[in-house]
Amino acid sequence: LPDKTREIIQLPLSKKSEYTEAVNDFIGWLQKQSAEKAFKAKKAEKLVKMGYLKRLASQLKMKSVIEWVDNFLESSDEKLVLFCTHKAIIKKLHEKYQNISVVVDGGTSNKKRKWAVDLFQNKKKVRLFIGNIRAAGVGITLTAASKEAFVELDFVPGNVTQCEDRVHRIGQKGAVTIYYLIAKDTIEEYLCEIIQNKQKVVSNVLDGTEKTNKWDIYSQLENKLLGKG
Repeated sequence: LPDKTREIIQLPLSKKSEYTEAVNDFIGWLQKQSAEKAFKAKKAEKLVKMGYLKRLASQLKMKSVIEWVDNFLESSDEKLVLFCTHKAIIKKLHEKYQNISVVVDGGTSNKKRKWAVDLFQNKKKVRLFIGNIRAAGVGITLTAASKEAFVELDFVPGNVTQCEDRVHRIGQKGAVTIYYLIAKDTIEEYLCEIIQNKQKVVSNVLDGTEKTNKWDIYSQLENKLLGKG
């Protein structure tokens, strides 16, 4: 296979103060969003906090993400694969680029999934494939692109590597570049670091079969957030 390169792109948040508030007083921040959610979160605050911080970082960097994608589209005629985890993020991107993109998420039927892949692979005007990491990370080939970007990350490193291999697989003719669009000074930086370290375990690339304990990832993230790692 051609070479595969990973690049980390640090993006600014639109409201850094809101993210900082959520880190320092998570339950207080969540209380402002929903009293019911705050009450439930107290029962498993650490795990819930990580999920919310991850989602918040994604939401607050979207202006920067769209600027980055715009620059990519304007600077070349290449295709690009975007991977996300949340429906709201996928929807936002698809609405922005609806005339040149296709989507595969958890609600996509097998027929529409094949249709979306075929369009991306064969139609020049379809320049973006927007996929959910879990739903589009296996079983499809996206070698019409040699560039891929993670708008969001999964807590399981193997799932991220599986997504990379939708582009970096048999049939790929060019060198592959994987971009990690990471919100600067957020939980995403820690998660990206953990994933990168896990990917180096087996010749720098996981083969997708290695099992990583999700709770181990949570534990490492907690230590990072507390300044212990």
